[in-house]
Amino acid sequence: MEFYIPSLFIMLLAAICLVLIVPRLSHIVLIVLCSLLLVWGIANHYTLFVREYHNMNWTNTASLLGPYVMLFVVIVISIGYIILIFLRKTVSSGSNEKMTIPPPDSATNYMTRGIGNSLSASGIADIDESALSKKI
Repeated sequence: MEFYIPSLFIMLLAAICLVLIVPRLSHIVLIVLCSLLLVWGIANHYTLFVREYHNMNWTNTASLLGPYVMLFVVIVISIGYIILIFLRKTVSSGSNEKMTIPPPDSATNYMTRGIGNSLSASGIADIDESALSKKI
């Protein structure tokens, strides 16, 4: 009963203030007043429940579940890799014929000449000497 009467009195005063005083205030005063009350309420709430904010954090739960999540991910990736190995079909590359390229000396720039020299030196491509006589 002791808490009922004072809280009822505060609600009655708030209703009277809301009906008689607030409509006469300008918009800027209301915005500033609401902003200040919001900041005060957030600060008051934080000071009351600071211990709960520090103790009840989502990172605490995530750190407890971290090893199980990692184990699950490793198992799923391992099973996927094993399935990939057993279901992979071998693809034949056809014939192992070498490419034929024009001689590197017929190249128009140094980059193309260098690529042609490296392909012919590594044995990936054969130089087609008949391309020297062709005009492009």
